[in-house]
Amino acid sequence: MMNKAMQSSENMIEEEDISGSMMDFNQSSKLHNLKAARQLATEITESGAKLFDLLGQERELKDSRDKALQFLDSISRNLDTNTEQVYIEKCIGNIIEN
Repeated sequence: MMNKAMQSSENMIEEEDISGSMMDFNQSSKLHNLKAARQLATEITESGAKLFDLLGQERELKDSRDKALQFLDSISRNLDTNTEQVYIEKCIGNIIEN
């Protein structure tokens, strides 16, 4: 979106240089540039509103994200100890020996 705005402004400057030297102001070109600028302004405003809404939800999402991370940390700690796996292997070994 910002790239479009930069390209549009560069095109406007180039067009102004060309039309300034020719002294032929093309009304349709100016109208097109005005419509493009309005469209970009609308897109920027909509993106800002979406960002504002998402940032407003950040507190709720942060709590959920922290809980999920704690859960994953607890699971990874259990995988490192392998206590359950060792117990099962001992039981199987005892069953095989008997």
